[in-house]
Amino acid sequence: MNDRAYVGRWTGTYDITLRMYIALNNVLAKLQMVDAFREIIPYSGTLMHNAAFDAYFDGHRSGSYHAWNHAGKTGRPPAWPDDDLEPDEDERDAAMERDMEELDAKVDKYGEPPPELMDRIERDLTTEAFSLWEGFSAFCEESMGVAAEKVITVVLEPDVDHIEDLKSRAERLEIEAEAETVEQIREGLAEIWHTVEKRGV
Repeated sequence: MNDRAYVGRWTGTYDITLRMYIALNNVLAKLQMVDAFREIIPYSGTLMHNAAFDAYFDGHRSGSYHAWNHAGKTGRPPAWPDDDLEPDEDERDAAMERDMEELDAKVDKYGEPPPELMDRIERDLTTEAFSLWEGFSAFCEESMGVAAEKVITVVLEPDVDHIEDLKSRAERLEIEAEAETVEQIREGLAEIWHTVEKRGV
């Protein structure tokens, strides 16, 4: 192989790998967001719970004062003997307790995405990313005669860990690559590679 052909193959390898990784990295970034949401959701749920109860007690206090004053009473309503945002448990009536139970159930129901939704998003994204990787891997082995991991190590050494994480996630979730996607990627990259080899640039 002459120098020009060598440079052409190296340039082609570099270009194809970068293009593949840009597409793959977009999906990996979404997977990182799913992981981050899983960490944040418990905290956001607590925040939403506190905000909902603060709003409830604020509304209850305002309504109590309005009704108390409208009835011609003076001073503070019985459930609100002081300026606290939330009355003590012994100052709450049965209606308040029922309201709080209902509010608690609503916050639990609507305050967080269902775990199965997050699981489905993770599985879909992992399938997409793993299919991209497997398509690239098939191309590398068939067209270049080199394992994809070696190509990534040379071209994108700092990102090798991301590929290993993806493969571990796919194994943990028992994800298989979509055969049709793998074949489309393999064929598309093989066509580009054929042009690279033919031109020698």
